[in-house]
Amino acid sequence: MSNAVLVIARHELRAARTNRLAMLLLGIFIGMVLVSGFIGWTTHRTVLAVYNEAVREGATSAPNPFSYQPPLGLIKNTVIYVILIGALSAILLGVQSSLGDRKAGVVDMLFSRPLTTRQYVAGKLLGIQFLTGLILVVVGLISWVGILLIRSQALSFADTASLAGFFLLSWLFLLPFAALGLISGANSRRETTALLIPILVWVLLAFVVPQLGTAEHPVSLLNPVPAASVSQGPFFIFNRSVLQPVSMTDHFKYASEGLLHFGEADRSHWSDWLSLGVIAAISCLSATFLIKRESMRKRLYE
Repeated sequence: MSNAVLVIARHELRAARTNRLAMLLLGIFIGMVLVSGFIGWTTHRTVLAVYNEAVREGATSAPNPFSYQPPLGLIKNTVIYVILIGALSAILLGVQSSLGDRKAGVVDMLFSRPLTTRQYVAGKLLGIQFLTGLILVVVGLISWVGILLIRSQALSFADTASLAGFFLLSWLFLLPFAALGLISGANSRRETTALLIPILVWVLLAFVVPQLGTAEHPVSLLNPVPAASVSQGPFFIFNRSVLQPVSMTDHFKYASEGLLHFGEADRSHWSDWLSLGVIAAISCLSATFLIKRESMRKRLYE
């Protein structure tokens, strides 16, 4: 990795700290995980207390309701937090990254040095993904401790590895959104358009594409468990066969289901990992070809 890429990445990390809106969303992401853990802890205690009281009074002989619950299933709502708040944060970081350079007027200075657009894009994405990775590490630690407090038992090594794999998957899932934001910020003529376009793409990927393949209501798509097809009509069968390969959120949900061991699906998830990896690679390559010096030098209208 060239020194120029690392310089751009370090600059990106310093600049990201002043991006209040993106930092606010990332803070909300961490806060939602904390709140989810607290709700899970209180629910677990309440249900267990009722169960123990029922057993003590001889009102039931049923097994403990948490005996067969996979421990990582306690954080399955984090899947939705990544799709909603995490993706929006990645878009904002990407948009503000390229917009910030254009607004500050440092583009000419940057490209007056021996710096190619590919190095520039690589440095930007490296900085954004490093910051995103740090946030996901924090969320992962919070999740691990939360499960410990709820179950009064530490996760096994295998479950800890699965938890780490889930956040690695989340890191991969967020990369295309960061690249999309970077492209939009570098090519848009207006700041509002730079934000609106990638957000519309996010809405399409998160809600419209899965709905066209399953006929699910939009609110049902907020369920971390992947939705089965509601309609078997030819329209939805055709859409499912065409759109399934590019449905990022479906691939993310299926792969997360396999890692966190919730739901009832019994299938291999390597294809979902591969699909997300291919989409991430295409996104990075697209950014290197679609971000040009000429577009970065265009006048930006407020």
